[in-house]
Parts: sequence; structure tokens; C-alpha cells
Amino acid sequence: METLTIVVERAEWMDDAACKGRTTLFFGLAGERPERRVKREAAARKMCNGCPVLMPCREMARLNRENGFWGGETEEERASAGYAPR
Repeated sequence: METLTIVVERAEWMDDAACKGRTTLFFGLAGERPERRVKREAAARKMCNGCPVLMPCREMARLNRENGFWGGETEEERASAGYAPR
């Protein structure tokens, strides 16, 4: 059985991301309570809305079917757009 490996090179736009270094804001902890998730994602969305690289981030997350909050979208929002996480 072959294993599929996806390689994502670090894109130049990532250096301009408003979220650089803020990983915990975009990825919840295991067992995160719904109330905490709502607050965390609202803060992430606010940061994304002012980010100069919002669209390339969203495109990368959709194409790579990423988990977490990327490009102003939750996993559920990407799934609704036809890009469910793997």
C-alpha cells in the first residue's frame, strides 16, 4: 500500500501573514470546549480580516485541505465550499 505524501514549500507570502507566530490562536487544543472555540475563532477571524495575505492563505488551505483556521475560514466553512480537511 502506497502512502500519499504532500509537500508544502514555505511560500513567500507567509512572511507577511498577520498571524505569524500565533499558532495557538488558529489551532484549538484537544478537547477544546465549544465556548472557547467560538472566542478563539472570533479572534482569529478578526486577525485574518486585516491580513494582507488573506486570499493566498485561504487558497493554500483549501488546496491542501488543511485542518485549523486558515484564510479567515474554519474547517467547516472550507468543507461547505467543497474543500473538506483530510
